Amino acid sequence: MTAIKHALQRDIFTPNDERLLSIVNVCKAGKKKKNCFLCATVTTERPVQVKMVKVKKSDKGDFYKRQIAWALRDLAVVDAKDAIKENPEFDLHFEKIYKWVASSTAEKNAFISCIWKLNQRYLRKKIDFVNVSSQLLEESVPSGENQSVTGGDEEVVDVYQELNAREEQDIEIMMEGCECAISNAEAFAERLSRELQVLDGANIQSIMASEKQVNILMKLLDEALKEVDQIELKLSSYEEMLQSVKEQMDQISESNHLIHLSNTNNVKLLSEIEFLVNHMDLAKGHIKALQEGDLASSRGIEACTNAADALLQCMNVALRPGHDMLLAVKQQQQRFSDLREQFARRLASHLNNVFVQQGHDQSSTLAQHSVELALPNHHPFHRDLLRYAKLMEWLKSTDYGKYEGLTKRVLKILRKKKGWVSSGSFLGKAFQAQYRCSMARACLAYGESSKEGTVVGAQRTRDRTLEGR
Repeated sequence: MTAIKHALQRDIFTPNDERLLSIVNVCKAGKKKKNCFLCATVTTERPVQVKMVKVKKSDKGDFYKRQIAWALRDLAVVDAKDAIKENPEFDLHFEKIYKWVASSTAEKNAFISCIWKLNQRYLRKKIDFVNVSSQLLEESVPSGENQSVTGGDEEVVDVYQELNAREEQDIEIMMEGCECAISNAEAFAERLSRELQVLDGANIQSIMASEKQVNILMKLLDEALKEVDQIELKLSSYEEMLQSVKEQMDQISESNHLIHLSNTNNVKLLSEIEFLVNHMDLAKGHIKALQEGDLASSRGIEACTNAADALLQCMNVALRPGHDMLLAVKQQQQRFSDLREQFARRLASHLNNVFVQQGHDQSSTLAQHSVELALPNHHPFHRDLLRYAKLMEWLKSTDYGKYEGLTKRVLKILRKKKGWVSSGSFLGKAFQAQYRCSMARACLAYGESSKEGTVVGAQRTRDRTLEGR
């Protein structure tokens, strides 16, 4: 049976990564058929699968083949038929009942014992063993305590170790040199047992003889354990260092993120500051021109005009959301308002003085030209006033109240002059006053007789003069 077990393991179960644990030679009850083998196997890979395999010899009789396999978890009942008397018959209850007759009661009992062990170790669902000797089942459990299915105890099943090529060759040589026939398995097993005992004795003597080497080996093992402890300590220190480096790297990464965020904010802040500086910064020269610029000279008027335009641009700049909440922006806007108010007052006062001065100059000019019976030339007055055209436009757009007050003031001054009427424009009133004054002088000079002709000629002269103007 040992040789058959070895052959089945090698030819059938090893290629399928299975291990043969027990085997029984059976035939079906009540039928005369060829014998077959029931094999209890487990897989070598986890999770372990426990199976019961039926193996039959081929028709030619030269090899064995796998016929059918059942999972042990599908086995419900094992019926040994009789727990007291020796009986080779037994039943296995899967989906249906299989009735078998073993070649010997010993093989049947060994096979049932193996199934019991596998059930205790690998299956959660317990198989029901009927008519099985309690002594047979107790032999499978260590005395004093029950075996745990999932514990860390030693394996209940025998471990099968496959022979290597050299061992197979030695066994074949031994079997060839054996005088007894291969059929006499008991004698062959006895001989192997005796030789095994001899070898065990020789091994024990060899071990005892090499006690010194064993002591040296144990000493080396102790030193190796100390080295292992030191290495573990170093590894622990390295692990702590790596953990510290990891924490530092995390801090550096977070710091880099904060630095990047700070740089981004600084760039945005710089952009906002550049916008405010470029659009709300009034040059010192413009400020000085608005505060102290000479409004009587052409160069001073040009400087004041440029400064007033720059001030207007700074005050009308389109601020971005949130800029008006900044204290510096509020202060700058207030400064611009103060400059505008100060310059508007200064400009209005200066223009008022200019208009008053021109009124006096026109009166004196009218007296000088009254003898000549010709209208005075207004070009110098126009030229002086045209220099203030842009500033008057600026004053009108920034402070219309002062502009309107200045206009009324000019009209009031002009109405006080000799005979100036209130109808028409400022220049029209001046021309009318000068014209009437000249006509009065002409009438006195040429007499009343020629008054009508003189008036007609004078009117034509006035029309030509006005067209030329």
